[in-house]
Amino acid sequence: MAGETELHKTLKKEGCRWLYRMGYRCIAAEVRLKPLGIIDAVGTGIFRPGSNFLDARREVPQVCFIECKASRADFLRDMSEDGQLSLCNLERRRNIRNSVYRDPRRGLRQAVGLGKFAACLAQPMANLHYILAPAGIIQKKDLPPRWGLLSYGPGGITVVVKPTWQECSRIHIVEAAIARTLTGDIYRADERAISSVNREIMKQQQELAERIRAIEPQVVLAPPVAVPREVERDRLARRPSPAGLPGR
Repeated sequence: MAGETELHKTLKKEGCRWLYRMGYRCIAAEVRLKPLGIIDAVGTGIFRPGSNFLDARREVPQVCFIECKASRADFLRDMSEDGQLSLCNLERRRNIRNSVYRDPRRGLRQAVGLGKFAACLAQPMANLHYILAPAGIIQKKDLPPRWGLLSYGPGGITVVVKPTWQECSRIHIVEAAIARTLTGDIYRADERAISSVNREIMKQQQELAERIRAIEPQVVLAPPVAVPREVERDRLARRPSPAGLPGR
């Protein structure tokens, strides 16, 4: 992503590695989900009985979102003002009550004015939500409701606060978004590889041109050869005369 710091890139990579260690098998970074925007790290998976977050005795599909925050200012940028979520819910109920033409099977997408943390709760698409930040940047009291906290330090990632389970995940929509993200990454990687090869060929051509220009022309001229007078006289005698003029 343009303008991204190296620390933020590291947090995304470590977040994806942590998801894999936790058992998620469909993982991608920078997944674009239309109602929410871009999620830094996303993982989905089917967890066996007893090994899922709920400790249920059945297989449980889980979707996990991780938002990476390299600074406190970045964290506060996605926070919503007090009362915005309640105001959004009131507006949603009013829209549902007044809209007689809306299809009741379709969810009303209403997250205007909300930060990303509150929007993920208003438009539930994951069961678990984490914030990943370097140690000491975010405190427990600063966390938005239902969000957990992951701390990154020299020893790797540690769970500081566990999130609250949220129902109504849309695993099929999230997995489709992950597939689109990975497909785009593959094609962009091919384009970068081709561009890299073209740059290497151009560099070699420029080096070869410089070497050619650096070679000084070395022309060796043969010394003049003296022609005997008799040979020159015979050559002139054999030369044909112009038309209309008698020969010698």
